Amino acid sequence: MRLYAPSPGTNKYQVFFKAPAGEGEPWKRVLRRASSEEEARKIFEQAEAALDTEQAMPVGADVRASRTIRMLGEEYLKDSIERGKQPRTMEGRESRLNAHILPTIGDVRVTKWRVEHSRKVMEKGSKTLFSQRGREDLRGQLSAMRKLAWRLGWLDRSIDPLEGLEIGRANVLHGATAQYVDPRLRPETRQVRAMAAAADLLCGPEGTDPLMTRLPLFGTKIRVAGFGGLRLGEQNALRGIDVFFDRGYIHVNGAWVTPRHADGFRGPVKNHTLHEVPLPKSLMHDGLLPRVKELLDLPEKGSLQQVVNAQEAERQRRASLAAREKDRNVGWWNYPVSPEDELWLFVDTVTGLPVKPEMHNERWHRVRSWVEENDPDNAWPKTIVYRNLRHHAATKWFHEELGEPWEVVAQYLGDKLTTVLNHYVRAGEDALRDSVTKLADL
Repeated sequence: MRLYAPSPGTNKYQVFFKAPAGEGEPWKRVLRRASSEEEARKIFEQAEAALDTEQAMPVGADVRASRTIRMLGEEYLKDSIERGKQPRTMEGRESRLNAHILPTIGDVRVTKWRVEHSRKVMEKGSKTLFSQRGREDLRGQLSAMRKLAWRLGWLDRSIDPLEGLEIGRANVLHGATAQYVDPRLRPETRQVRAMAAAADLLCGPEGTDPLMTRLPLFGTKIRVAGFGGLRLGEQNALRGIDVFFDRGYIHVNGAWVTPRHADGFRGPVKNHTLHEVPLPKSLMHDGLLPRVKELLDLPEKGSLQQVVNAQEAERQRRASLAAREKDRNVGWWNYPVSPEDELWLFVDTVTGLPVKPEMHNERWHRVRSWVEENDPDNAWPKTIVYRNLRHHAATKWFHEELGEPWEVVAQYLGDKLTTVLNHYVRAGEDALRDSVTKLADL
């Protein structure tokens, strides 16, 4: 290996070294040019390390020049797919890339990426991303791209294009984390019951609006969310074989995924964490049992034991088929079945498939408006979205009503304990409540 200073009349440093040309072929002589001594010495060190460890050799200046943020973005999306990220996650990453990152710094070379470029991205994002979470996601994507650039060797690890990049902080209650959910955003049990009852009325067999009756068990679905804490995708993916009536719980083992411009499918549960969720007996027997009988072609007056036997027979049938699969991770709960033939609990009667999130949300707001007009004492606040039913299940139901410790609540939700504590527990909150109680008598 040789490193040469610029010859008279030029300003380019030159690095010569020999690199393997192929199996059994003689090594070839390679030349790399640099515009500064610092850059030349880095190329020299890279080539030396590559020869010592049999890694890829330093690429030419033309290749380095083509490695822009746009190309890094393509590599980032490709890497995300290889890591098995879900379609909705990929859509979010692609959207942030196309809407904020590429229009701002897409043509910047990765080697020239600095904090001022990252600030421009955040400034552009601040004009359309009004939530703290949205801005955090954008910064998080820049951070992930930075790590990938380091790993690929496109950016020197001594350069941090996010160093000192700050995003506006939201006001946080003392003793709470940034992920803490304000109790005012956790619905009350009376509101959950009112919404479910209204959905029973509007979407049930006595309903008069065909747009609402397309979701016949919408009220039951609201109860499953409010008293079980399932995510929307998990609610949509529930099947007749996932309900264990004899044990009093549902087995959460999948999520209904609806990619843009593609058909929906049943994918893995979040974090690939299977978990069981107990539900009130009245909900299971009055809301879910009739539907499961229908799915399993059992008579309306069939006994509970008949239902349990039919469910177990179907689980065993799928388990036997799964045992023949090469993939050892396939079990009765995730054995592939055509969506049209699956035993879905909650469906859109027009398609026979789980409802799309857009239709679900539109029907939810119809129910909310009806409750606001006809039962104003239990009106559902506009500031509380549907997914906050999960917050009700975690705090009002599991923790306060049933008295379960947070470790158990985390198991029911399929989350890590730290995640649950960050969302719902504020240091000193119990002491504050005790003090308020004492002062009320003074």
